[in-house]
Amino acid sequence: MVHVAVFLLPPSLTTEIIYMLGYVTSLAVASIYKEYRHVLIIPVAGFAIGLAAEVIGVNTGVPFGKYEYISLMAPRVLGVPLSVPIMWGFYAYLTYLIASSIITRKGTAGAFLRVTYTSLLMVTLDLAMDPFMVSKIHAWVWLGGWGPAWFGIPASNYMGWFIVSFMILLTHELLARNSPTPRATALTVPYICLTMFFASFIGPQLVAATATLVTTLIAIPTLITNHTTNNIK
Repeated sequence: MVHVAVFLLPPSLTTEIIYMLGYVTSLAVASIYKEYRHVLIIPVAGFAIGLAAEVIGVNTGVPFGKYEYISLMAPRVLGVPLSVPIMWGFYAYLTYLIASSIITRKGTAGAFLRVTYTSLLMVTLDLAMDPFMVSKIHAWVWLGGWGPAWFGIPASNYMGWFIVSFMILLTHELLARNSPTPRATALTVPYICLTMFFASFIGPQLVAATATLVTTLIAIPTLITNHTTNNIK
């Protein structure tokens, strides 16, 4: 509920700190329960893989397109503010917990579905976040990319987000094979709050488009799962 309350407050450094404290607390709780410690792989993999992808992206334009960070105040590694890979780990952790509560199937098929679904949640989050970070925060500037633009952001960015997210979550699934999947359905609420928070700064068009995507992405797997369960019974 801390996460939800934060987005009822005006945006500021304080609200961001409170949100991150909630994230850190969640990681601490996961570390207490041995059967869920495997989820700590995700923020670590998110930082490492996210940093590598961002360094390559800033310097070569692959896989996101060509861009440059201009206003994020944080220590940098080869042009990438360290706050960026931290957020890769944070968002991957949040979306994985949602995915694992909806897709509980075991085995290789279940792992593939969770990785794919989590990656789609990550892309949907970025569809709301990237226009905000570019247009309002001016955190980075786009210098090139391919594909149709989404509120000024090239499609190549979102393809890159899917690929990097998939690599982060695949790393977790390979290292934590046969581990129990945590149930965290309630985290869909802060996830939706997060996406709507970013989208609201751009305007009603982005809010409506993002809300449709989020609703579809959350609802369809749940409906399929319920339908399958009812048929089995």
